[in-house]
Amino acid sequence: MATPPDTNAFEDAREIEMSQSAPETVGLIRQQLENGFGWLRFEPKLEQDFRAHNNEAGLVNRIALLAIALTVLLVSPLFDTAYFGVPEVAAWWSRGLLIGLLGPVIIAALIWCVYRSHSPITEYVITAQFAVVSVGLLGNHILLNRYGADFPIEFIGVGLVAVVALGRVRSWQILPVAVALVVLTLATEVWVVNSSPADYYHLAAAGVLALFAIYLQYANEYVLRRSWLDRQLLQLVARHDGLTGLLNRHALESALANAHAHAVRERNDYGLLMIDIDQFGAYNNHYGHPAGDDALRRVAAVIESHARRPLDVCGRYGGEEFVAFWIESDEHKLEAHAEALRAAVEQAAIPHATSNVAPVVTVSIGLCYVAQPQERDSLSAVFASADELLYDAKAQGRNRVVVGHFDRDSINEATVRKHPEARPATNG
Repeated sequence: MATPPDTNAFEDAREIEMSQSAPETVGLIRQQLENGFGWLRFEPKLEQDFRAHNNEAGLVNRIALLAIALTVLLVSPLFDTAYFGVPEVAAWWSRGLLIGLLGPVIIAALIWCVYRSHSPITEYVITAQFAVVSVGLLGNHILLNRYGADFPIEFIGVGLVAVVALGRVRSWQILPVAVALVVLTLATEVWVVNSSPADYYHLAAAGVLALFAIYLQYANEYVLRRSWLDRQLLQLVARHDGLTGLLNRHALESALANAHAHAVRERNDYGLLMIDIDQFGAYNNHYGHPAGDDALRRVAAVIESHARRPLDVCGRYGGEEFVAFWIESDEHKLEAHAEALRAAVEQAAIPHATSNVAPVVTVSIGLCYVAQPQERDSLSAVFASADELLYDAKAQGRNRVVVGHFDRDSINEATVRKHPEARPATNG
């Protein structure tokens, strides 16, 4: 039997991946704000994210819309004969159409919104429900006209306004339906029903409501899109280091906690890396802080380029210190990956004339390997282990990777069992 997909793993991967791709998303949002969106369309990635958000945020409003529509249909028999002068024989046909046919359509849409609210086709369900109900109301208008009764055609315009206000349907989806209904209503009034001059007043009122709804739809969606962009930008900027674009300290700790919890739940081996730029104080003193900021950005870019897998995490821990988290069951691959990162920083060839390690900027890395993580393993203890390994890398001459195993059975959780050798890196 096939194993069902782990939704928790998917959610963890998506959240971590979104955190790591945020600098790119920030750039997309700023570019979108600069370019504008008068046609109510974003760049593909932003558009996809906005639709998902809009679909989720519109759940309560959509349920309210359908519940109100269903209530109006159910209470309509209380008013058709008493207030609209519908003959009794016509009233039964009208009630059969409204309650017997249109009622189930609304109920089906309501059930869909409750149980499939996150489906990307929910807004199409709302649009289709509106179209069917509107055509049904138009059919009811034709039916009652045959019996000499009046049906307020403005109800169709009111329905359009309600969908615009509560349906959370995009403009380019509802507009063709609205235009088609206007044309169909006009054709019905001119060629199907026996309209009197007084009926044209009701038709004009319905037309005004439709025009108002179309304008309201555009303005409402524009405001929703702008608010979403501003909110996303604010949230992303608040979570990321302004200099390097990596996760800041607060967001990094949150992402690491999620990644650690995922590894514990799935029993995935992982490595936590503490990364420190060698003799960075001397670099700042010699080249100045602007050059130091540029060096931080370049090193951060190298680290970020080595944390591109869905569950990888990296961020700026503070000053010239960075942290990376990699899930990897093969310890040797993990060590090789860390060594590749160290070498890539050295190969970036950022001059460092005052370093006694190398003529270029280098990093030291402490890598704590956690095998088969357990719930009793605290992330703070893993951090302490990685920090001790980083200290050892500094003590052994810098510009190297020192790897150790997390020893959960030790009395002091922060104790690690080091490899017998620490691989020094060549400075060439």
